[in-house]
Amino acid sequence: MQILIAPLENIILGEKTKFSAEEAAGQTVLSVENTQGFASNDYVVLGYIGSELAEITQISSVSTNSITTGATRFIHKLEEPISKLLFNKRKFYRSTTESGTYSHLSSEGSPVDIQVDQPDGTSFEDSTGTSSSWYKATYYNSTSGLESSLEYALATKAGDVEAYTSVFKIKSEAGFEENDYISSELIARYRDEAQMQVDGVLAIAYSLPLSTIPKLITHITTLLAAGLLLSKEYGVEADVDVSKTGQRKIERAEALLQKIIDGTLLLVNSDGTQVSKNSSYRAAGSNVYDSSIADRGELFNIRDENFKLTDPAEPTSSGDRVSEDYQKVGTQWSSQK
Repeated sequence: MQILIAPLENIILGEKTKFSAEEAAGQTVLSVENTQGFASNDYVVLGYIGSELAEITQISSVSTNSITTGATRFIHKLEEPISKLLFNKRKFYRSTTESGTYSHLSSEGSPVDIQVDQPDGTSFEDSTGTSSSWYKATYYNSTSGLESSLEYALATKAGDVEAYTSVFKIKSEAGFEENDYISSELIARYRDEAQMQVDGVLAIAYSLPLSTIPKLITHITTLLAAGLLLSKEYGVEADVDVSKTGQRKIERAEALLQKIIDGTLLLVNSDGTQVSKNSSYRAAGSNVYDSSIADRGELFNIRDENFKLTDPAEPTSSGDRVSEDYQKVGTQWSSQK
């Protein structure tokens, strides 16, 4: 059995409005700020997409400041968003190869309702699929019969198994859970960039692809992708507001990767066993001397640090710092006074 996860893309969202009053569960007439762009038979999402109280319903009629729908299942608060959906279901298809012919999985229960209350997307179980199966998911409007193009749907393995982290985890780490303007496609690009960087480091000591994805790698990839996203969205502002600092997340991720390569932090599987390393490591070096990084011994590796000499006669006294009128000459101390 294979578990499929199809994220909700912003491209299928249309007009937006807000609740103009709090509405109890079971309501059919909903007060809204405006109804421009909404019509009978349209599907809408009530609430924040990805939250537990989000739900899809269909409009039966529209008036000036209200819409009539099927009975709501949850309470919805004042100013919660209402978003028009072009489709209300997902269709799932399977192929033996990435570029092969995809067959609709109707026998497995497709199409299914879009799960707007799930942050990662709509899940689907393929009981006869294997780890080598390839999948595509389209959008489907069960009222109009309209379906998005199968040709342009993204081909992937079950559950996004080749990704180290999910789009939602990255969005949450960056603090963008309720930001409708940060698209899943944009986040996925930063996820790909982060994953390539992680793979580039892991390849020094580990065989890729990893047979399983350790939680530590998921955490590192999430931090790195969120940092890249924040740096792009806020730019220079990130250096001013700590809450918007993407660089700190990037530095934390890179520090963890370095510890993995150094061997001070072990990669373990979900069962607690250590991920096996390669028998040999890849390394690079240079025979060009660089005085700025040369190791000159512990005493002289002070670089930008402030180094103060201590009076050897009284190394632990309160006045153990030698004043400016003393200097060291060979192995003796002499006064300039």
